[in-house]
Amino acid sequence: MKNPFKNTHPIVEEALKNFFDKAEKEDFSRVLTGDTKSASVTKDAKVLHQINHEINSGTQTRYQLDLLITFAESRYQSEKLIEFLIYLGQLTITSGENQIAIEIHEKILNLCSGKNGTADIAANALLSIGEIYSRQAQWDLSINYLDKASQIFQDQNDVKGSIHCENIHGTIQGDQGNLEKAKEHFENALKTVEAVKDMALIGKIEINLGIINNMQSNYDEALSYLKRALLNFEKLRDPKRITEVKQNLGMVYTKKKEYSAAISEFDDSIDASIRSNYLQNLGIAYINKAYVYTNLKDLDLAEAFCNKAMEIAYRINDKLSIAEVYKIKGIIGRNRNNIEASESSLLTSYRLNKELGNQLNLAETALELGILYKQKGEADKRNQYLIEALSYFRKINSKADIEDLEKLIRS
Repeated sequence: MKNPFKNTHPIVEEALKNFFDKAEKEDFSRVLTGDTKSASVTKDAKVLHQINHEINSGTQTRYQLDLLITFAESRYQSEKLIEFLIYLGQLTITSGENQIAIEIHEKILNLCSGKNGTADIAANALLSIGEIYSRQAQWDLSINYLDKASQIFQDQNDVKGSIHCENIHGTIQGDQGNLEKAKEHFENALKTVEAVKDMALIGKIEINLGIINNMQSNYDEALSYLKRALLNFEKLRDPKRITEVKQNLGMVYTKKKEYSAAISEFDDSIDASIRSNYLQNLGIAYINKAYVYTNLKDLDLAEAFCNKAMEIAYRINDKLSIAEVYKIKGIIGRNRNNIEASESSLLTSYRLNKELGNQLNLAETALELGILYKQKGEADKRNQYLIEALSYFRKINSKADIEDLEKLIRS
């Protein structure tokens, strides 16, 4: 017998499996009746699998999810429907279906409106929307939702909820390059959460402290935080968070120039992200693996991973990742001596990071522009961008970056 769910999106399959019985699944399958590059760059089967992985997207995904929500509404009363939508909302966030994820959480807010005993559910819906907007670099919108969530959590004496808000506020500061403010948010959150002994929440904050320490070239501290987080999430058997830790371990090894160790961590993260359809993490891992290949001078593989990362970044509207891909494309072009293409990509990355207010990525792109203009023999522009980058890295006290830049400026 032909599998009726062969062409369904993984989110829909997961929701059907967990919320509907066999007869209901068959009913839904009838609702769906009628629904229906890169092999040359390497012979490595693992790498080919990663590059050729197809991203589920497009109108069919939206179509199926809309039908599934309508299907659930026809079968569930308010309380069960809210439970279903909470579950589906988290699946859509993981899979990068950000627009429908926002709409699902807004639907939860409407269902909770005026109902006793639903304040915490509403607060978590606001928190989820705030987190989605933070990933899209829509900072003001994100903070607006987070502040609303935080107020409800405080009114409900929900310490864990308040810590979640504090943690995301920290990630926003980190994404904007305000590392000391980010660190302050994370350290405050960690002190509070240790009292409530929530292993998952402690692990999330440890990941963020690992990221901040890596940005500041404190590699031992970064590895310590990340390995503690990995132990927590392995005990909890939380594959989503394990993929995040692996990805960030890879970033530490990249900065340490231990590229073999970095690729190993990125491979673990990519493979797990593909299995769980975790697009946000998958796109970032592709970007970072592309960057490693630029350092190894394998420009064809770097470009293949770059293109895959861009596909995902546009798919989920991850503006920070889009800017980062342009930076790596600029590095690839420079290494191929395609100066015009390199300059265009790097200036695009610089513009996007400036518009997003991302100081760290702006400084990293300024560094690459400085190297490019040195190659072009344009001393004034070379000095302008290198000094801009050095100014920021001194501000955040990133010792390794300061040392590298001072050598470049003297050369």
